[in-house]
Amino acid sequence: MKFEKYSAKLEELKAKALEFLSPYWKQTKSFINTERFRIYLVTLPLFGNWLIGFSFYSNEAEVYRHSKLSFLNVLYFIAFLVLSWFFSFVPIAGPWLANLAHFAGVIIYLGLSGLLLYNYTKGKKLVPKLPQEHLELLEKKFF
Repeated sequence: MKFEKYSAKLEELKAKALEFLSPYWKQTKSFINTERFRIYLVTLPLFGNWLIGFSFYSNEAEVYRHSKLSFLNVLYFIAFLVLSWFFSFVPIAGPWLANLAHFAGVIIYLGLSGLLLYNYTKGKKLVPKLPQEHLELLEKKFF
């Protein structure tokens, strides 16, 4: 008896919640299908997001370009990680140097990801000179 009573109340609450959230859900679904969201997705500072752009959105030029820049950003971080591993073999000061190299890699990774997101949201075409040159080299060799 109590279960049926609470079940009816739960159904009523679910109906109210769905009625309240349906416009937001439609707005979210329409935003997810835009190029803007896809570029945000591939440039977020998470390590595998560039792969989403390569795999699913390779026919969209702008998303593909941002995926390549994000991939290059990950390569920079991995290079700093390897550098910190080499520094860790130095006696006495090695661990400190390794931590500094790793910290520099993290800062550069987050900074370039933030710069890419900022440039896209503000409509600017600013790409630092070094990543642009490295992207051109990467495109010549692999793409």
